[in-house]
Amino acid sequence: MELYKYILGGALCLGSLFSSCSDWLEVEPVDTRTTNYYYKTPKEMEQALMGIYNGLLPVSEYSLLMSELRSDNVWCGEYTGAQRDYLAISTYDPNLAITSTISGAWEELYRIVYRTNVFLSKVDGVTFIIEGTKEQMIGEARFLRALAYFDLVRYFGRIPLTLSPLTITEAMSVPQSEAHEIYEKAIIPDLEYAITSLNDAPTDYLGKATSTGRATLQAAQSLLGKVYLTMAGYPLYDESKKELAKDLFEKVIDYADAKKKFWAKNADEWKRIWISDNDNKYHIFEIQYIAAKDYGNPMAGICTPKLPSQYTAVQLAGWSMGCADGLKELLGEEKDAEGHYLDVRCLATIDTTKFVNKDNSNQITRYSGDDFFIKFMEHKIKRQELGYSDIDGQIIDRTYFPINYPLIRLEDVMLMYAEIVGPTDRGIDMVDRIRTRAGLSELSDAEKVPDKFQKCIEKERRKELAFEGIRWHDLVRHNNLQAVKDKFMHYATDSEGNITRPLVAQYADRVKEGTYLYPIPDTQMKVKEGLYEQNEAYK
Repeated sequence: MELYKYILGGALCLGSLFSSCSDWLEVEPVDTRTTNYYYKTPKEMEQALMGIYNGLLPVSEYSLLMSELRSDNVWCGEYTGAQRDYLAISTYDPNLAITSTISGAWEELYRIVYRTNVFLSKVDGVTFIIEGTKEQMIGEARFLRALAYFDLVRYFGRIPLTLSPLTITEAMSVPQSEAHEIYEKAIIPDLEYAITSLNDAPTDYLGKATSTGRATLQAAQSLLGKVYLTMAGYPLYDESKKELAKDLFEKVIDYADAKKKFWAKNADEWKRIWISDNDNKYHIFEIQYIAAKDYGNPMAGICTPKLPSQYTAVQLAGWSMGCADGLKELLGEEKDAEGHYLDVRCLATIDTTKFVNKDNSNQITRYSGDDFFIKFMEHKIKRQELGYSDIDGQIIDRTYFPINYPLIRLEDVMLMYAEIVGPTDRGIDMVDRIRTRAGLSELSDAEKVPDKFQKCIEKERRKELAFEGIRWHDLVRHNNLQAVKDKFMHYATDSEGNITRPLVAQYADRVKEGTYLYPIPDTQMKVKEGLYEQNEAYK
């Protein structure tokens, strides 16, 4: 939470600088007098950098809606035509191009790109007193731009590439670039620069230690490794990138082991990862939130159904985002003799409670839907059970939840590394460390052969990283959208395989070649006729 106490001030004072940006592709405002006169001192440049970080605030919501809901982890029920973007996304509606969520993600991610481009265009003209601080701040900005482009290219594929502020006229002539060009011309160079300029603990423009939450060397190494591994999978299949990814992951893991960082040592501590008090203690890089209107985690208030006051007094969105049966079975597949879940991650990820309606009041005392995700709902019961004070009084509405959202976790890095090296001693150790901490046994000898080992990694990634916006990208990387079709058919058929819900079966038919991408938003397609070509599955 700490970082955004600082960002609040930085973002508010920068609001006038960015308010005149186009909502199409971020461009330099026509009247640039404000920005030209503002970027003059190291302090002003740091405030501008905080404005880029501020652009991350809505990313957790897009990670939820555009990644988790698209995967086989989440079940939202049948789409009855209700005007809800999340229902259209989760059912692969062919008209997704007109949804506000899709256009919002495009605009918000390009806003990060634009703010970075402005920052980089101004920073060279500013003299810094403390050696290395300018390079560090440039590295942070380029890390954030790479992060935004990485999401853009994974969501939309062929997108326009801009590395400097553009006038509206210039922006109107920028065509789409191929995905590999976005990686090679923007994402990789930005992260390579970040690796050379960042360190373990960033400092401010005066060279003093900063609050937690800013990009570090390990964050840049982890992200570049993930970029390389993504490029090695579908649709680019650039196998040469795997060895580069392995080397970067090794450095991050070695650092974490040596410094004893980013790791919850046992099952009880793992549950405490999902509490807002632990700023950057367990995550390599996270979006940090505070309990202030519109500065809380936007996904927290929409990822759970309406709940009784025992959880929170706040009125939640009540959207139907239940845990899909396949994930629930996976989380709960190992039980003790009394039927209790052995995997501590199960009940720390999903809530299986059902409430009984005891009276006729308007108080909601029963939730009758699917087991729902509780991982990012920081409610009163969770905090009390883990020994934390009650903060419900600080949460005025659902925009106030202060739970941070991880973008890079050590466990993600460890499992990606194991995927690359296979059942080597260290690869097996990565998986066993995560399993035993969760309360499970080490891998058996039968699970240490290559094919079965890879299946074990996939299962552990799904359990460990559930609801963190990763499962969808894993499915795409392995070209495994069949898993989503299977989810729909599971809900569409009875125990004998007869189709009992024809509409849900139609959802499975919508999952086809090309739907690993989202459509270019309709608002962008209409800006200039012929500038963009729509993705094939949505033509």
